[in-house]
Amino acid sequence: MGTRTAEGVATRSRETVLVLDPGAEGARIDALEGPGRSVHACRTAREALASAGEAEPDVIVASLDTDDVPGVLILEALRARSPGSIVVAVTRAPTVEGAVIALRAGAADYLGAGSDALADAVARALAEARGRVGADTPDSTQDRHGFSPQLTRSPRMMRVFDAIRAVAQTDATVLIHGETGTGKELVARAIHEKSRRRGKRMLAVKCGTFAEVALEAELFGHGSGARPGSFESGAVAAGAFAPGAFEVARGGSVFLDELGETSLALQVNLLRVLEERSFRRPSAGAAGADRVKVDVRLLAGTDVDLAGPVADGRFREDLYYRLNVFPIALPALRDRAEDIPLLLRHFLDEAARGYELPSPTVTPDALAAIARFRWPGNVRQLRAMCERWVIQCRGDALGLDALPAEVSGAPRAHEADGALFVDETLPLATLTERLTTQLERTYLDKLLVREGGHLQNTATAAGITRRTLYSRMKALGLDAKDYK
Repeated sequence: MGTRTAEGVATRSRETVLVLDPGAEGARIDALEGPGRSVHACRTAREALASAGEAEPDVIVASLDTDDVPGVLILEALRARSPGSIVVAVTRAPTVEGAVIALRAGAADYLGAGSDALADAVARALAEARGRVGADTPDSTQDRHGFSPQLTRSPRMMRVFDAIRAVAQTDATVLIHGETGTGKELVARAIHEKSRRRGKRMLAVKCGTFAEVALEAELFGHGSGARPGSFESGAVAAGAFAPGAFEVARGGSVFLDELGETSLALQVNLLRVLEERSFRRPSAGAAGADRVKVDVRLLAGTDVDLAGPVADGRFREDLYYRLNVFPIALPALRDRAEDIPLLLRHFLDEAARGYELPSPTVTPDALAAIARFRWPGNVRQLRAMCERWVIQCRGDALGLDALPAEVSGAPRAHEADGALFVDETLPLATLTERLTTQLERTYLDKLLVREGGHLQNTATAAGITRRTLYSRMKALGLDAKDYK
């Protein structure tokens, strides 16, 4: 680990890696060597525990196959002896359930013995150790949502974190593309928190939830006082000008999600903001004529490939190119299934702490079913499901019987097809209205079930816009949370 000066400030000398491996081979140890790095190998758990307590290494590579302290017990012992070390677990017989147990015991990674990925895992762990020295308090909001380099083994997600680090210190516009629930706003917040603007506000606006006039007011301000959704915390006098996101976030960042839902007219205004770095306030007396300079970083999110709307003429090509300066693509959870065991354990433990309940163990068959499921609502859906399981299990093991049918793969009970009830006593116009509403509700309900509550997919399947879907669901008493 780093040494400490008289003032108590941590400084770095050589990075240290302790390897516990009963069959340690020189070539494998040599592969972990690097500039400014010292690697020490131990063949027994007792030797490793003594070395860990004395040297407090940055990273410990721990075999789970030692004879003297076998299995996950060695992880717990090493963590207790050197709590500041980051532990990478290796085993001759890796399993999904073993991964969950090891990660729960405090391992940062879990690999098969002899894996070519070990050197990369050690490099990531050392990078994390370097980041801890003098680091600010971790972003607990991102950790709560499972958005952390320590909660992924996916190469695609590691590229996302690399992209965040690369672009954060610039003021470049970033276009974040990913399905609903993949964490687009978390990417935007990570970029903001690592940027020179981190001391100012980041405001997030979900464009698809606003009608056009309301969205324009939300972004550029409104001349008749505060409105629902206004960013100003204090009251605004009736008739006074209520500033929008581009003014309230001065010096900070604005994240516009669901940007593909905006109208062509609003897109023109956004293009002017990007090109001229200013806008004219909506009319509000004499002050309304003022031109306002914009000092915000614009981050944009979309769950559709905007190239399609551009080709169809529904999204301005010039705005698309101005937004797409630095694109970041977020993978769906089904495309990073290797992360599901880590995220599952993280969310179960998090929910257990929040509800002050025991965190359930997960049976191998349940874990296999959870890993197989396609998770249409992505990480957000998995997190919500983990909260349900903690409440449902109350310390019991999470088995197949606790999983919803769509997750476990069990056949669904026969569901009625929603046969229409025709009341011949009603006038034709009234009956037609009621049957149309019933049919529409049944139709949207089935689509939402099929798509796992994914609103963009549901809207696309129905051939309507997401804004129209929001409106119809509200009128019909449908809530997307009930389908995730």
